[in-house]
Amino acid sequence: MRITHWFRAATTALALLSFHAAGAEAVPTGKLPDAAKPLSYALDLKIDPKADRFDGRVRIKVRLAKPADHLWLHARELDVAKAVVIDAKGNARDARLTVRDRSGVAEVAFGATLPAQDVELAFDYSAPFNAKLQGIYKVKVGGDAYVTTQMESISARYAFPSFDEPRFKTPFDITLTVPKDEVALANTLQTGAKESDDKKRKTLTFARTQPLPTYLVALAVGPWDVVDGPTIPANAVRKDPVPLRGVGPRGTGPQLKWILDQTPETVKYYEDYTNQPYPFDKLDLVGAPDFSAGAMENAGFIVYRDALLRIDAKSPASSYRSSFNVNAHEVAHQWFGDLVTVPWWDDIWLNEAFATWAQGKATVALKPEYLGDLSRLEGTLHAMDSDSQLSARRIRQPIGDQGDIENAFDGITYQKGAAVLRMFEEWVGEDVYREAMRDYLAKHKFGSGNSDDLIATIARVSGKGEALSKAMRSFLDEPGLPLVHAELKCNAGKGAVALSQSRYLPYGVLGEGNPLWQAPVCARFGRDGKSDRQCFLLDAPKKEFALAGGCAQWTMPNADAAGYYRFALDAADFGALKSQVATLAPAEQLVYADAISAAFEQGAIGPEVVLEAMPALAASSSPQIATALVGSFEWIREHLATDTTRPALDAYAKSLYAPRLKELGLHKRPNDGDATTRLRLGLVDLLALTVRDKDLRAQLDREARAALGLDGGKVDLGKLDPDIRGVALKVAVQDSGEAAYKAVQQELKTNTQTKQRYELLAALGATHDAKLGEDVRNYGLTPAVAVGEIQYLYYSHVGEEENRAGFWTWLKPNFDALRRRLPDSHQPLAIGLASAGRCGKDSGEEMREWFAPRIKDMIGGERKLAQSLESVDTCGALREHVGTKALAQWAEAHPAR
Repeated sequence: MRITHWFRAATTALALLSFHAAGAEAVPTGKLPDAAKPLSYALDLKIDPKADRFDGRVRIKVRLAKPADHLWLHARELDVAKAVVIDAKGNARDARLTVRDRSGVAEVAFGATLPAQDVELAFDYSAPFNAKLQGIYKVKVGGDAYVTTQMESISARYAFPSFDEPRFKTPFDITLTVPKDEVALANTLQTGAKESDDKKRKTLTFARTQPLPTYLVALAVGPWDVVDGPTIPANAVRKDPVPLRGVGPRGTGPQLKWILDQTPETVKYYEDYTNQPYPFDKLDLVGAPDFSAGAMENAGFIVYRDALLRIDAKSPASSYRSSFNVNAHEVAHQWFGDLVTVPWWDDIWLNEAFATWAQGKATVALKPEYLGDLSRLEGTLHAMDSDSQLSARRIRQPIGDQGDIENAFDGITYQKGAAVLRMFEEWVGEDVYREAMRDYLAKHKFGSGNSDDLIATIARVSGKGEALSKAMRSFLDEPGLPLVHAELKCNAGKGAVALSQSRYLPYGVLGEGNPLWQAPVCARFGRDGKSDRQCFLLDAPKKEFALAGGCAQWTMPNADAAGYYRFALDAADFGALKSQVATLAPAEQLVYADAISAAFEQGAIGPEVVLEAMPALAASSSPQIATALVGSFEWIREHLATDTTRPALDAYAKSLYAPRLKELGLHKRPNDGDATTRLRLGLVDLLALTVRDKDLRAQLDREARAALGLDGGKVDLGKLDPDIRGVALKVAVQDSGEAAYKAVQQELKTNTQTKQRYELLAALGATHDAKLGEDVRNYGLTPAVAVGEIQYLYYSHVGEEENRAGFWTWLKPNFDALRRRLPDSHQPLAIGLASAGRCGKDSGEEMREWFAPRIKDMIGGERKLAQSLESVDTCGALREHVGTKALAQWAEAHPAR
């Protein structure tokens, strides 16, 4: 029986007669009551990927802490045919499961009051395979069908009745009955197999899991390729070897070898660091053909978008780097999140920030050619952009409902959290920090740990006590980003630095109150060609600190870029720092560039200062530094430039970067390292898609036309350099028009290379043709575009100024159709798309008015709308403040040639 609105209404009357319902008790849409606690699950599923539905039976052992006639758990879109409660004496009685809230909170009524005891709940049910990549879902690839799972954050309730909260960690016994020719896998190693009497099916049993929350349960059924990787050998931390396998759609097995070869070293790195053995009986890396997240850290069974695992000689360099980084993140989760799990979603930062922080450490140590120190800093700076909003949330944000849960998975949780962890690691010392992490994991393994547990551990192990506790809490519990102003002082040969703090906010935004952080500030001080590093705790609005080495000639207020704050200097001190930029470490050069961008966004400097700072950075061999101010350049070009000044800007960018591209060459060379290929792509993207250099676009168009078979021959995307393939396809769709557009669309009908599909869809979305734009918008609503692919199409579309008005007109009548295709976590997508390129209160009000009556039904929508509208308003305020005069004067001095 499907639990629908009419069914609930009909059964309410029956419940009053034969079941004592919860009465006036409020439905617990946040945390479930503590009166019932799951002890274990036995999950028995019958899955045929060729069917539309699956069948299940789940048995849950539950401890009732006090007498009860009902309990609360979660179930969503499940057709429960039978519910039974079995008491401690083995007596069984019918129960009734009724969904009480659209989020899936369900009441299980026993029909009588049971004393406190351990009981067993048994549910027989069936459900459709989820259409939005949640719970247990199915994806078709050609003639094949694949079933896999995504339970995080609260989607296990789509798969089986459950206590769907992270604090409930129990063992799971999983049994799968599947067609005999299908491959079936789960969190643990298979322990048994039995063929059905008609020889059409097989029933597989799996080893009991370690205690897990529901969101880490995972399985897969389908015609998967399963490839044995190198066994992860025993070592000083772990006595038994761990089997390692790669799992991908049919025919993809050979593409899994590269990441499998990298994984044993990554596992060993974390074992050495944590002094805890890998916690599970095997490790499967599973490439799902469509997936709502980038990857998911299920215990022993990590699921990825298959593009992240499918690596071969034709893959772009970015795929190797992304594959390694994401794998390092997910493998780190096996300790940070799986071994030790947070009890509630307000501490989800402990999972995600730890994994992001650990990923950065592993990449720096194991793949130095990937410039992991600069990549993690880029992530920090991205988080700072979000944290600069007045609407920014705390790292440890209170969680009340599903919208709050979904909103918690953002850059504040991941990158800000990781940056805060690194800042305190630098403050207490790496060795001390590692000792604290080992202590924390050892004390909480196979259980839960929260922020208080972690802070207490670091404070105790480091010996910094209450000072550290207060400092960490100030960054976890205070929203926003500190701005540290530093002023050098010198008196009678004695040097000092005056530090003050305030909240960083962009121009036109007025914050309330005076937030105070306990900020560990480490600064570099230069004297006569040498420099040293000193650290201070800025625990007051303003404080002066003596310098150990005497008077300093210059300072970099964020030494090694380890601090989570932005900095400002007076003009003289900033000029002194500017003269030393070439001598700074790469990470410090990057935060120097961020200081320029931040000052511009505050309206403290004009566009000419940003533009004049670009040449010194553009010459760097590090791609992140060479393009560090490109984001500010693009904002100036889009929001300040006119038809008169834009040619000067474009010519300026070409003068800085075209010679670099010519030196690098348009195509990858045999000895190119990762930094070279990354820089080449950044320059091609800027010059071809932003500046729109005609000669470069003509060459890219020719190459893409040949690959698409437009000038004779067959379609062969292998003719394109994989590193710039995505840009070339966009240019072809824009410049060769309908012929290229149709060729790309035709290729999508048969292409199953996931990375290429993303590029092809982005190329379609990038069209500048109004008629084709309408076609592509409608195309995104069809099954030709998989659910997980939708964002690649539409974000590329609104990334082009020519498409934004058409998208907004189209969105209004198609909003519901678009939203119906999206997973819960992707519901605010339309808001982000609609806000692209908007700048000013008028365009913000238009959005606000249209979305206001629709926002209540959009999970996480209120927060996304508030953030988007704030960005639109601050953009307009800065544009009005800066005006066009300064840029016009600059353009006169830098005429286009």
